[in-house]
Amino acid sequence: MQKTFLIFGLLLSGFMFSQQIEIIDKKFYIEGEHIYKHDIKNILAANPEALNMYKKSKRKEAVGGFLLGAGIGLIVGDVVKGLVSDVDYPSGFTYVGAGLIAVSIPVLSGRKKMLNTSIEIYNEGVKGSTPTLGYNFDMNIITNQNGIGLNITF
Repeated sequence: MQKTFLIFGLLLSGFMFSQQIEIIDKKFYIEGEHIYKHDIKNILAANPEALNMYKKSKRKEAVGGFLLGAGIGLIVGDVVKGLVSDVDYPSGFTYVGAGLIAVSIPVLSGRKKMLNTSIEIYNEGVKGSTPTLGYNFDMNIITNQNGIGLNITF
């Protein structure tokens, strides 16, 4: 029985670290085969450090995109309001929108480097590092028939 587990463990570790991930034209490839973005989390789960870096990259992309979209929406909404009504155009919404756009730039700036770092960590096959509490959480927004909720997993 122990030999079976040993052989299975060796084969699993050999398969786990033999597949290198490549990014070509913003698409993920393993040995020339296209891997979809929703499957990359399962593949990176073999290395917790790479998975945490990937999640941080995606979280940074989502927050920065939200800030950028909200800023553009506020500015466009204020322009339309200024064109349709007799209100002075640069109101507070324009300034808040410009501020949100300015804040989104540094938030979005390092996401690609973090993504490439996570892929490099996975490809190097770094072992032995245990995730700390600061990096070992996941936050998701869940919607279902009961409403909207926030799921935080430690």
